[in-house]
Amino acid sequence: MDEGSASRAPSERVGIRVAVARKVRGWTQATLAGKAHVSASLVSQVERGAVPASPAFVAASAQALGMTVADLYDQPAPKWGIERAHVTELETAVLEGEDGAASHLENEAEAVLARVAWLQRLSRYDESSAVLPDLLRALHAAAAEAPSWHAEAAHAQLAAAYSCALYCLHRLGSPLTGMAAERYETAAASAGDPLLAAVATASRSVALLHRGAYGAGRQVVVRALRSIEDTRDDAFTLAVRGSTHLQLAMIAARSGDRQQSDSHIDAARDAARFVPPVDYQQTDYYDTAFSAINVEFHAVAAAVELGDSATALQRGTTLAVPPGTMRSRLGHHHIDLAGAWLLHGDRDSALAQLNLAREITPQQTRYHPQVRETVAAIAVADRRRTDSLARFARWAGVAIA
Repeated sequence: MDEGSASRAPSERVGIRVAVARKVRGWTQATLAGKAHVSASLVSQVERGAVPASPAFVAASAQALGMTVADLYDQPAPKWGIERAHVTELETAVLEGEDGAASHLENEAEAVLARVAWLQRLSRYDESSAVLPDLLRALHAAAAEAPSWHAEAAHAQLAAAYSCALYCLHRLGSPLTGMAAERYETAAASAGDPLLAAVATASRSVALLHRGAYGAGRQVVVRALRSIEDTRDDAFTLAVRGSTHLQLAMIAARSGDRQQSDSHIDAARDAARFVPPVDYQQTDYYDTAFSAINVEFHAVAAAVELGDSATALQRGTTLAVPPGTMRSRLGHHHIDLAGAWLLHGDRDSALAQLNLAREITPQQTRYHPQVRETVAAIAVADRRRTDSLARFARWAGVAIA
């Protein structure tokens, strides 16, 4: 890598951290490429900032370097601000599990859980993380003390709270995402609902995917899918099956398997034909957000993961997004489109998509590692340093000078 370009590039790029880490080990770009099973050309491009580091590249490089994905993404960064103020307490509550202290929310836990779920759908993680620690403690107590006739319902509520904790911690860069997923799965197993148990099992793939453990992630989701093969074909079952196919599609895409990814997208499309839309302000299919439009969002995301910007843009720029689409999913879709436009060489359109994502889900956009990579890559490639790019970078906390 050209040392001059590295010194001028944004200091927060994953590529620079990769370059520093490999040089400390005395490795050449070719050495890292061989150990990470990627091309030396890709290593060079990422280190120079010519292309953003994809999640698959980051995971492969982290494994090769003996680091974590969080190390390369610099997560969690203290400068992210007060929006992470309650993450440490939430992590403590997850670690405590059933041994947590008493909570003052015991008599209002059901109402608080409904509000937390609503906040999560809006990606307002600063507010949900403020309440989740006490909520988890209250629901653990309720599940432990519930009479036999109410035990399953109590565990279902506890599982729902851990689902919220899982995605909150994941979005805010916590290393305890995997533990939250395990507690979610344990609570769901006692809820007497095979569909909830399947969703909880499949959720373990979130942390595994982040680590680049695609084989294990696929096994987990396949196990969840097989557990409900013999259940009836109602809308809820089809939604859960469809959501697992979407997870498998993304795992295949990150593994570079286009055929398998497309096959799972097609299976999810088939399921979505028989799943009526839901009002996300009121309910959801086990919080999967499964719908026909969500299938198409994943089709775009999978193409981006495969590095196929033409297919991603063909799939994504003509979508008719129905009113009421979950904001967190819509915001993520614009983040994916930003990546597609950047791969396509259109930096202005990429930045426009990031600004749309910011309007829809500001916290998700600010903390998403791919947003930071996209901003940094635009800055490296575009020396004009437009005011709009500078404003977005300041808001996201990305140094581009």
